Amino acid sequence: MTAQATPPPFSDPQWHQVRQLLATLNARQRWWLSGYLAASDTEPSTTASTKASPNPVLIGYGTETDNCRRLAQALSEHCGESGIATEVIDLARLRPRQLARRDHLVIITATHGDGDPPEPIQDFYQGLMGDGAPQLANLKFAVLALGDSSYERFCVTGQEFDQRLEALGGERLIARQDCDVDFEQPARDWIARLLEKLPKANTTGTAQGPARAPTSSPPSYDKHHPLTVEVLVNQNLSAADRAQPIHHLELALDQAIPDLFPGDAVGILADNPPKLVAAVLDACELSGEQPVTVNDDAQPLVQALRQTRDLTIAGTGFLAFWAEQSQAPALLELCQAESRRQRAFLRDHQLLDLLHQYPARPPAQALVEALRPLQPRLYDVANSLAVLDDELHLTVKAFHYPFRERHEQGIASRYLLDLQPGDPVRLYPHRNARFRLPDDDAPLILIAEGTGIAPYRAFLQALSQQSQRPPCWLVFAEQRFEDDFLYQLDIQQARADGVLERVDTVFYQDQPGAGLITPLLDQIDRLGTWIDRGAHLYLCGDKGRLSDLESGLKTALDQRQGDGAWKQLGREKRLHRNLY
Repeated sequence: MTAQATPPPFSDPQWHQVRQLLATLNARQRWWLSGYLAASDTEPSTTASTKASPNPVLIGYGTETDNCRRLAQALSEHCGESGIATEVIDLARLRPRQLARRDHLVIITATHGDGDPPEPIQDFYQGLMGDGAPQLANLKFAVLALGDSSYERFCVTGQEFDQRLEALGGERLIARQDCDVDFEQPARDWIARLLEKLPKANTTGTAQGPARAPTSSPPSYDKHHPLTVEVLVNQNLSAADRAQPIHHLELALDQAIPDLFPGDAVGILADNPPKLVAAVLDACELSGEQPVTVNDDAQPLVQALRQTRDLTIAGTGFLAFWAEQSQAPALLELCQAESRRQRAFLRDHQLLDLLHQYPARPPAQALVEALRPLQPRLYDVANSLAVLDDELHLTVKAFHYPFRERHEQGIASRYLLDLQPGDPVRLYPHRNARFRLPDDDAPLILIAEGTGIAPYRAFLQALSQQSQRPPCWLVFAEQRFEDDFLYQLDIQQARADGVLERVDTVFYQDQPGAGLITPLLDQIDRLGTWIDRGAHLYLCGDKGRLSDLESGLKTALDQRQGDGAWKQLGREKRLHRNLY
């Protein structure tokens, strides 16, 4: 008698879904799923009296730079080591009403800009803050908030989540932790306290999953382990006399960066300018050759200041440090004031202002430890690696801003624009799945302001390789046609090849009174028709101008197609933003 294989205990549609899911999982995700399932009953109970296993702790993150996702994964790993079952999810994929079925929630979120939630989690944020949010009387929660104290509305997204969860009936596990850009140690301390409050899985009669995920699939490069590449080309794309020039950079890729697609970015680890480093050393009366340690790495002080420390913004931690070093009465008094007053003072005083106005001679190591870490800057990849796999292209605009009675330059843009062929650059990949091309052949409407054209250049290269191309409409704005038509030849070639079905441009100085929205409003029927056909709409570039454009398009589209038409685009994941 031949034994027959036991069929899977799923219906055909369920089994199809299971197989589809498993095909999308990497080794780490399969491990987590196997451990999660092993920690629950292996066969469904046949008695009504059997108590269901408790929900795993839900760890939700909201991020634009990936820091919160990494912290969420680190928390999950620590929980696994402590026998605590977890589920990690992007808040962009979570609906507030799902929280009513949860027992424990941990939110790790950043605040973007001056008080905005990260763009991907806008829907979750609005839902939780709205009148339709569920009551959460059975939920225990904790919030870790990341932010930048140089902004007035520091960590406000995390603060709002924390207050709202309590207002909806939730019970706080531990106090919220607000973290500045030097978040790693405060976050570790907070996680250690939180672990003591989270429920361990009931392992009676059940198998324990492995304590740690396999280490075969860590990211190849990150901001702590960057890839060093060489500059091939640094070309000015705009007028020679433009106050804020725009450059095209080509970097040599001798090592492949896997899974970096059009729409993704790279984090650039910029160096501080030598003059600024020298000014800090002079003000502190320190030698650049003095040895210091940064992240267990011994190096000269000048290297630490040039590559690892923010020499522009002085955070509240540095304010306290400098008050102690200088013993300046004004600073000592300020350190006793509320944090809002301290941040207001620091918005009007950069690091050198403090060093010159309240002189002191600090120890080299203490200075390095007090300074904020120098943050990477994200730049969209301007080419498709599937077309050209040994080069990485970037589009960079000089950033200037007024400060007190002077004008300052952005650290990263000044660094990149000054690079020469042969110079090294440290970088790492930053995946941006929400801004990639869709999997289907739906029409594409690409709206770019200035350097927002960069990812669309990569889109066009990728689309040029497809035999079946979706209809594509590009709307682009810059200053002057003659001097500022970025990547004009690439765009013209894409139009000639049929990759672009339509191109509309706006040049502000050539067309007084026109805005980026003008060609779209002039063709509102065409825009509505494309959207009716399932078009995905992309917005990339200056946040202020594109936010104004979005507001105008929402009004126009809702008037043409009915209230809620614009919001429906977001619900259907057909509205993609990449704003800065």
